[in-house]
Amino acid sequence: MKLSLLSFNIAKDMELPKMLSAAKAKGFEGVEFRADAKHKHGVELDRTAAERKAIRHCCEDMGIAIACVGTGTRYESPDEKVRRENIDRAKRFVELAHDLGCGRIRVFGNAFPKGIEKDDVVNWVGEALRELGQFAEKTTVDVLLEMHGDFYYWEYCLKAVQLANHPKIGIIPNCDPREVETGGVRQSYEAVKSYVRHVHMHEMDEPSYPYKEFFGLLKRDGYKGYLSAEIKESSDPERVMGLYSALFRELVAQA
Repeated sequence: MKLSLLSFNIAKDMELPKMLSAAKAKGFEGVEFRADAKHKHGVELDRTAAERKAIRHCCEDMGIAIACVGTGTRYESPDEKVRRENIDRAKRFVELAHDLGCGRIRVFGNAFPKGIEKDDVVNWVGEALRELGQFAEKTTVDVLLEMHGDFYYWEYCLKAVQLANHPKIGIIPNCDPREVETGGVRQSYEAVKSYVRHVHMHEMDEPSYPYKEFFGLLKRDGYKGYLSAEIKESSDPERVMGLYSALFRELVAQA
């Protein structure tokens, strides 16, 4: 298992060289760029071919992998035009990730609009994922649905991915404390484990999510991918990053 630094929130004000340098110094093996959020790293759709090449080389020279590009695209709107805009934007992110040498992008379900049947929303998400999977076939990029918002619950996320029925589509567990209240972390993980290709984590010093149990399940199944740390803002970000890295390795060792 490899630790990755997510730019949201602790590194959102770090320019690319600073983010990479801090990640390297604190024991992170990869970085995940949150796009569509005006973070200082500058990894966005408007980067030129030359700029994309420079970003890729900068990360390679530092020995830091681009673990994921986190997009804000989502597919729950009852408005077909809005869904189409989000699908088309996600396709551009697939191309961006491919140019950067990154193997995955993150997308959302995300929420159930009031007055809309949940099955309809899940179907829309599944249809969007299928189209994105087909588009990604010509690239090295997977499109991963995060268990985020109302889609934290494994049944919704799993059904959407199964509806997509495409090898380029997978799932990102989000270490959401609500999983504990709806059957437990083991039940949630066991349901989606065959689709897990990336992980998002949050504050590990809070007892609301059983990280050690979760890490044990990943270790049992030989998970070799990245786990991206979404850490709160801090006035001393590099110190907090170092503490997070140390705690992560300790919990993994104990799992």
